[in-house]
Amino acid sequence: MKLLFKLLRQNISLGQILGFVLINLVGGLIVLSGVQGYKDFKSFSTGGDQILSAGYLVVTKPVESILAERPVFSEDEIKDLEKLSSVSSVGEFVASQIEVKASFALGQAKLSSDIFLEAVPDEFIKDDYSAVGNEDRVWDADLDTKLLPVILPRNYLNLYNYGYAAANGLPQITDDLLGTFPLRIYFDTEEGRVDYNAMVCGLTNKINTILVPWNFMKELNEKYAPDADCSPSRLILTTDAGDFEDSLFEYLDEKGYVMEGDSSHVRLQSFIYGILLVVIVVGFLFSLMAFFLLVVSILLLIEKNKEKIVNLFSMGYSVRKIAMVYQLTVLVIDTFVWIVAALLTTIIYPYFSAMMQESSSDFVPASLWQVWLVSLLFILLFSVMHGLVVYRQVRKHCKCNERGK
Repeated sequence: MKLLFKLLRQNISLGQILGFVLINLVGGLIVLSGVQGYKDFKSFSTGGDQILSAGYLVVTKPVESILAERPVFSEDEIKDLEKLSSVSSVGEFVASQIEVKASFALGQAKLSSDIFLEAVPDEFIKDDYSAVGNEDRVWDADLDTKLLPVILPRNYLNLYNYGYAAANGLPQITDDLLGTFPLRIYFDTEEGRVDYNAMVCGLTNKINTILVPWNFMKELNEKYAPDADCSPSRLILTTDAGDFEDSLFEYLDEKGYVMEGDSSHVRLQSFIYGILLVVIVVGFLFSLMAFFLLVVSILLLIEKNKEKIVNLFSMGYSVRKIAMVYQLTVLVIDTFVWIVAALLTTIIYPYFSAMMQESSSDFVPASLWQVWLVSLLFILLFSVMHGLVVYRQVRKHCKCNERGK
């Protein structure tokens, strides 16, 4: 094998090999940085207040007039939304069909008000929301529950602190203090008043309604308002920014639906994912260009050594052994390039992560294992493709020699 290397490594163009290495390093760095950035960007969707899934939209129908019936979504309309490729799932808001009141005492002040309760399916609510008070509270309840967990919009707390409390000389409430206040929630049913002890277990900036557990709301309506129309007037959509289409917004505009909540966040998220995807594609094109450059270099080398290859084949060396010299050469080059690219990405990327952490406390850098995984995949992909091209070219020369005989 050493003899084969000595004979066939001659005429190798170091300039062409160096050009391949440099171009592929640039492409590799772009691809790996794009992959890491794509992974890291998700940290912005998992930090901070996450009552609901990161990419979401609340969709309603417009009210046409005072005398018009309550606008609701039909089953067919819900199914049409579920068919959109950029919509991961669709959930319904279920509202209380009976009157609800809430009260709590703050020192000498006693506050009481009519309120409006809603619920969404549990899969739309994450465990890492902005908890207040006792973080061990379970987000679950039924009609026999002893303590009803509640999630409030943060702007409700802000209205109290900076509006009602400021105007009436009352103390302001912090997040943790809010979680210790006992609430009383009353439902006025045909069978009489039903009341529950309740506690606020979380706050959200993302949805402007008071949430209670899904099972509780369903059981409440089924027991005390069985004949009420519970068709949803609002829907929550979770979106997949990795497969995002602007056609979602076009579809919603075409149907005349009204978007609430995180539409700007979803648009920004899909835009950034698109940018990262373009970066990855550009890097891959660099690597593909480098791939063809190495192919041309190796084919020229084989062509220059054509006579030696034919003589070696005539002496009894197999096509596989002759081709292995060039296959090992491209394997070493491919491995060197992608390992160096992964090392450079591993060294450089922490500096970028540090800057991102300074600009946003919600940024949590992801592990770099996917950088090395992608590098290994590209080593395997390009080495196999290079190896096949080399083998076919060597076999072509050897077969031509056989036919010549």
